[in-house]
Amino acid sequence: MSHYVLSRVTRPIIPRSLPVSQLESLRFKANQIIESIQTLQRTIEVGGQNVMPAWPDILSKYNVILSQTHSFFTSLISPPSSTNSYQSQPQTRSPYEKIALHPSIGMTDAQLDNDLIPLLRNQQTTDVLRMENATVRRLAECMVTRGAIAINGLQGQSGQPASGYGLNMNHKVTHEDVLRECAEIREAHDHRVDRAVRAVLMLRDKFEWKQRVEVEEPEPEELEWDPRVRQQDVEIGNGEDDGDGPEGAIVDAEEGQSSDEEEVVEEELAGDDGQSPATAPATPADVEMAPPVDQQS
Repeated sequence: MSHYVLSRVTRPIIPRSLPVSQLESLRFKANQIIESIQTLQRTIEVGGQNVMPAWPDILSKYNVILSQTHSFFTSLISPPSSTNSYQSQPQTRSPYEKIALHPSIGMTDAQLDNDLIPLLRNQQTTDVLRMENATVRRLAECMVTRGAIAINGLQGQSGQPASGYGLNMNHKVTHEDVLRECAEIREAHDHRVDRAVRAVLMLRDKFEWKQRVEVEEPEPEELEWDPRVRQQDVEIGNGEDDGDGPEGAIVDAEEGQSSDEEEVVEEELAGDDGQSPATAPATPADVEMAPPVDQQS
């Protein structure tokens, strides 16, 4: 009899009305959210280095968490489609409201405490509480009022308890002082963000970015481009412009020859009538010969 009862207890008990597929989907989405949060945490920590990761990386991972959380929330509030034959009308309420958390197999008291109790509690786990306290402590150490360190008398990284006083040693730090400083930090942050956004808008309106970005000549490939080759081309071009060297002499000779040919062509077109006395060349035919004088007479 005891063996029969034990076999009945250890056998999984899954009611037919239990939405197993929907629960598996919820568990998968919950695991995705946990992995995304851990990825964002590793991105912010940067391996313990004292650096700030790129803002687009943080924003993209945060947006992933938001989308996954929204999908999880939608799955909880929207009732799944019912396919059971014994239900004549579709469900209008979520079936998760009537589900009672109960182990499907027999468990000892130790297993029940380790596996089931953490699911029933609504408080944070020990690891989350420890990390939250460390984060609050690091932020409070950067504040003037010392935040929670001054109010709760916590110890900083140096191991010395906080005095509980701000800049004025005669004034005890209160919650209102901490809230006032947090409001000032938030306002200063919003002011810097507004200035940055306004500067970007001014730059966008001032310059024609499309014309500045467009390149008429195709840019060379990174592997094929060599600055030394470009410098040699510039030097050769400068030598041609100056007219130095044999290439420059050849160019000058060609220019002189072309000018002479142009003058010859103009003379041919003008003809003999077109020549002026001043410009006409002195030839032996133009010289007037006087008759010889008779010396005997």
